[in-house]
Amino acid sequence: MKTTILAGLAAILAVALTFGTTSVQAEKSAKKSIINDKCPISDRGINKSKTTDVKVGFCCGNCLGKFTKAPGKHLKKVAAGKEGKCPFSGKDANPSKTATITVGFCCGNCKGKYDKDPLKNLAKVKVAKKGKKKA
Repeated sequence: MKTTILAGLAAILAVALTFGTTSVQAEKSAKKSIINDKCPISDRGINKSKTTDVKVGFCCGNCLGKFTKAPGKHLKKVAAGKEGKCPFSGKDANPSKTATITVGFCCGNCKGKYDKDPLKNLAKVKVAKKGKKKA
């Protein structure tokens, strides 16, 4: 009987780990969608291997939803906000309500300049137009 229970628990754990890994992999690939096609520092085309992920926190699902529908529209608001605060309401950010955006750069030098203050530098990012053909 103990063997059966242990085997059952092992199977449940294996399934849980499999789904957890799949979810993490899906999240990693989803967040690698680069928001811009021009470097925010030099205004040259980006090198897809030179990116920075910027995590933005929100107070609730409504604010998170508003941002994820049109992140480019709200980048200046995020840049003007305070770290740890919701850019829409100014309330404390809820750790479970976050969005990650990926910003691309032309080179490591521009990425380094941007990384000194990523939230503030979001105001410099020009979001790629949908449907625009990239070179």
